[in-house]
Amino acid sequence: MSDPQKTWDEYYAGIKNRKTDEALMLWNQILSAGAREETIFAMDFSHFCDRPERLKELADQLSENYEIEFSAIDDKGYQFLNCTTRPYGNELSKEDFINWVEFMCDVSQSYSCVFSSFTLESPELGMKWSNKNIESNKYS
Repeated sequence: MSDPQKTWDEYYAGIKNRKTDEALMLWNQILSAGAREETIFAMDFSHFCDRPERLKELADQLSENYEIEFSAIDDKGYQFLNCTTRPYGNELSKEDFINWVEFMCDVSQSYSCVFSSFTLESPELGMKWSNKNIESNKYS
């Protein structure tokens, strides 16, 4: 018989590996576009869960540093928590960005939620990058 906790741990480890891989690929695109560590980025991102009370708990924590908004619950029972740094932005190094993605994966897991998507926009460069446009082949 399989251990349910081990299964969940493997599931979340796979998500974290995939999101980190997507972030690394995205960062390479950002650098290719001319971004530097002084570049200011607006960051938009989302988490989802099929337990609204857990998503609300995550929102309570993230609302300390981000503007938040809940989606309606979809026909499969999932709700999204959409977050942004707007109207503010952040300067990011590669290390800062990867650490932020890993933190978002971990904090989402701590509330039984899933870190879903992230977008960085540079008003200075007039460009936007999202992990929605990247296919990671890392699943564990």
